[in-house]
Amino acid sequence: MKREKEKAPSQNTRLLGKMKRWTTQLTSILSLVDRVKDSLRPKLEKVLGVPLHKNNLLLVAMFQPSTKNLFLEMIDEFPSKQEELRHLVALSEMAEALALVGDAAISLAALHHVWQPKSVDVGVLTQKRSDIVNNEHMAELCDNWGLYEHRIHFDPHAVSKSEMDHDKGTLVEAIYGIVYIEHGLEKIIELIRYLA
Repeated sequence: MKREKEKAPSQNTRLLGKMKRWTTQLTSILSLVDRVKDSLRPKLEKVLGVPLHKNNLLLVAMFQPSTKNLFLEMIDEFPSKQEELRHLVALSEMAEALALVGDAAISLAALHHVWQPKSVDVGVLTQKRSDIVNNEHMAELCDNWGLYEHRIHFDPHAVSKSEMDHDKGTLVEAIYGIVYIEHGLEKIIELIRYLA
């Protein structure tokens, strides 16, 4: 970024302004990445009882959709860097994919938790599962684990409670997605206790 900034003509104040904002945002991202590595990862590894360092999936899970715009803007200005920047654009989409995997794993683990072999009432199973798998429970767990304050994002500070609960639930799902990918369903079944 520094080299690109030096190449920019001094009269192109619009580009220089963007580059200054990008530098600030990238510095913020790097600081948040360090916080996730130094603070969140050790805490989660202790709570979950598993390592979370393969493929940096925990870092990926913390990237929120609001980061995508920064990298898309940079692609527009620097098409020659498109290939490298596309990987950064995809981070928030990869985080959503981890949450999708986690959502499925949580649902299956919750069914294991509530299953009663003598009772085959689907309505009861569905209700018991939804008592475990809901944004309110996941938001509480998100707060307990400190996920929300470790998000890598540029979201506005004021969001509605339902939006915040949804975001918190998605973060928890992403963590369960990582655990499922790295440690399998048995570990998810064991860890469903945090939601039950």
